[in-house]
Amino acid sequence: MEYAKPPKDVWEASFKEQIAKGAYNTSPVESLVRTAAYHMRDRHPDGDYSKLHFLEMGCGAGPNLKWAAEKGVNISGVDISTTVLELCRRNLVAAGFEKKIVKLVEASVTDVPLPDASVDGIFESCVFQHLDKKDRVKAFSEVRRLLKPGGAFFGNMLDSRHEVYQMNKDKTLPSDPGTLLLEQGGASFYLTNQGLTHFYSREDLDELLKGFSVIDPSQTIYYLPKFEAAKRGYKEPYMQSMWTVYAVK
Repeated sequence: MEYAKPPKDVWEASFKEQIAKGAYNTSPVESLVRTAAYHMRDRHPDGDYSKLHFLEMGCGAGPNLKWAAEKGVNISGVDISTTVLELCRRNLVAAGFEKKIVKLVEASVTDVPLPDASVDGIFESCVFQHLDKKDRVKAFSEVRRLLKPGGAFFGNMLDSRHEVYQMNKDKTLPSDPGTLLLEQGGASFYLTNQGLTHFYSREDLDELLKGFSVIDPSQTIYYLPKFEAAKRGYKEPYMQSMWTVYAVK
C-alpha cells in the first residue's frame, strides 16, 4: 500500500505554529555541523571554504546554512514550505549572509532544481523520515545526483531506538518495516501526529547510500529537558535516539 506524503498545507500550518510558539530550530544541529566541520577540516586543511557549495534539503529556518555561511561556504536551500523559506531568507540576510546565498527555492526533496554534481555537501535533518518508501529512495537518489565526487552527505535521522518508535513498534507498517503512521490527534504538530514517520536502521542506511565510498553513521541518545519537551507536546522528558549520518560519494 502507498501512503501519501504530507501535503504542502500541512507543513505550512506546522511551521506557522512553530513560529508563533517560538518552537522552530534557531541553532544548528550540533552533531550534524560538528561532523561537517570534521570533514571540511580533513579535506580542506588550509581552512579556505570559500569555493565550497553546501545545500540543505528541507532547510527550515536556516540555522545549519547560517553555520556554513559563517565558515565561508556558499549555500543553497530547498523546502516545501513558502512560510519557512521566507523566514530562512530573512534570517540569513539579517546575519549578513545574503551574498553567500546561491539559491533558496520552494521544492520537494525528491526533485531538487539544481544541476548534477553541483554541491560539495548536503545537510538533511528530520525531513526524509516523513517520506514513504518510494520517495525516500528518490530523495537519496537526489543526494547521489547532486553531490560532486568526494562530496559529503550529513544527515540527522530518527533511529529505531527512539522512544516513540519503541512505544509503537507493534504498529509498524507491514509493507515498510521501521515506518509508523503516527496519528495521535490534536491541533498541534508534534512527532506523534505527523503521520508517516520512518525510523532508520543501519541496514536502511547502507542500502539507501549504496555506492558511496564512505558510509559511517553514529548514534546519539539523549533526553529533552522538561520545558522543551512540553513545547513539543510531551508531559515528561522523552528519549530521542538519532543517527548522525556521514557518507562520502
